[in-house]
Formats: sequence, structure tokens, C-alpha cells
Amino acid sequence: MKTINKITVAATLTLLAGAASAATVENGSFEDIGSGSLNRSGWNLFKDIPSWSAAHRVEIQSNRTLRTVDAQDGSNYVELVTNRNDSLFQDVYLEIGTYELSFFYSPRVRSPGTTSNNMAFSVGRSDTTLTSGVVEGPAGTDPRWGSWTEITSIFGVAEAGTYTLSFSATGNPNARGCGNCGALVDNVTLAAMPLPGSSLLLLAGIGGLGALHARRKKHHG
Repeated sequence: MKTINKITVAATLTLLAGAASAATVENGSFEDIGSGSLNRSGWNLFKDIPSWSAAHRVEIQSNRTLRTVDAQDGSNYVELVTNRNDSLFQDVYLEIGTYELSFFYSPRVRSPGTTSNNMAFSVGRSDTTLTSGVVEGPAGTDPRWGSWTEITSIFGVAEAGTYTLSFSATGNPNARGCGNCGALVDNVTLAAMPLPGSSLLLLAGIGGLGALHARRKKHHG
């Protein structure tokens, strides 16, 4: 199914000099379910899948599960609600630099005003939150039920280290007409962003002034 919209979550961003590493999210489309298997309806509950851990259990669904939506990428996606709200997380190592987090979200429950589809996301650790946000739906027409919406957030890393990428269901999982239903997530990516050209020119100019100062100091020394 094609993307119908893109929502960028505002994040405090400090332009950081330095090339960020090529960060990746492992198994971001949930295609690898390890030694587990899906049932005849194309879904099953998992405590862990390769590269991801869950606080309780999450549900991996496939294109056979629902008639309203197929996977945004590949054939699998995750639902954050089983019989309770759950969290899915993965540790990532980030160098100093600027990054873009991207994932696709779809609300499973169509009822207006429901909180069942609500979810939160974050990248951080106990002493630092690099980015965080909440996604709710259906809320008017965006994000739209039965379609995927891309959610993005750009953030800076001032200290290299290991951080946790997490997704958590936050609403009421017992929506009328769809008990234990909630947010659907697929195609999670985390990519380093190059510095804008103007910033590279600025850094080059600063470096040039430093070299010029050094030459003048040597000449007059």
C-alpha cells in the first residue's frame, strides 16, 4: 500500500559538526521472526523477535491477517497491543551527528475518539532523551485508517553511545468492536544525515581561517 501522508514530529535540534555513522535499525520491517511461526490467519504473539525485545508480548501480523491494510514494506508488520499495552525496543549505537528516525504508522481501530490506536516513540537512555513523540489516530483524517502514514523526527546526538529506540502503546486496548487492538507499525529506519552544504562551507571557512592564522603566526615568529 502506498504512503498517503508524512508527519514530521518537531524535535529540538542542534547542528552538530562531525560525520554521523551510518546508523541502521536491524529487522526494521519485522520480516525475520526467528524460529517462531505465524498461524493460519497470518499472525502470532512474540516475546522477542530477532533484534527486538518486548516488555510483554507483541503481535506480528502479515498480509493475510487484516482486510483493511497490508504491510507497508515486505509482508509483516507489528501491532503494539495484544491483551495489554506493550513496548517494543532495540538498542542502537550512535556517533555524534544528526539523524532521522522514520517509521510507518496505521491505526487499526476506526471508531472516532478511541484512544486504542495511541502510541509513543523515543530514542534515548536513562539520562538523555534524544527525541520522543506521540501518535494518535483516527484524528480527523490524519493519520488515516486503512492506510500508512510516515512519521519522521530529526534529532542530534551530542555524545556517542548506545541508545534505546522504543515504541509503546499508550491508549485503551479494549476499544468497542475491537478488543485488544491498537497501533500498527512497519518499516522502521534510522539514518545519519549529512550536514547541509552551507554548514560544510562554514566549517571549511573556519578551517581556512585557522590555517591562515597559523601561517601568519609562523611567518612573524
